[in-house]
Amino acid sequence: MKKVSVNYKIILFFIPIAAVLACGLKGNPVMLKNVSGNEQQMVRNLKAEASGDAVVLTWNVHADAWGNNYIAVERSEWGTRGNECKDCPRTYEGIGQISLNERQTAGKDPGRLVYLDKKVNRGKIYSYRLLFCNQADVCSESAVAEINFK
Repeated sequence: MKKVSVNYKIILFFIPIAAVLACGLKGNPVMLKNVSGNEQQMVRNLKAEASGDAVVLTWNVHADAWGNNYIAVERSEWGTRGNECKDCPRTYEGIGQISLNERQTAGKDPGRLVYLDKKVNRGKIYSYRLLFCNQADVCSESAVAEINFK
């Protein structure tokens, strides 16, 4: 009969114990927080309007948004009238930031912000979105506005 080493017996003893300990409940499941849904409520009345050779973005910000560091503004160009793809995925590029400490307000309403995009071309369709970014530069997507810049 073949002699089995002590080390091999120890390993065979601990493998089932490790398997039992590895299985089982590690903790109760936790629902992840939907951050983007929260930020979508922070922006109201996001509008993109033509003004001369530029697009003016205006929106109202909920009081909870002021806890963020800045708002990043992004633009996506998705075609021309008659040659657009509404269902295609958008590719956004950053075009600017608004520091929430040095914000530019529209009129006398401190909760109403404005951004001017001068790098647009006539006949294009643009989509804009806002990202709320905290001190760690973690950003959450907000509402989206579209404009056919004629």
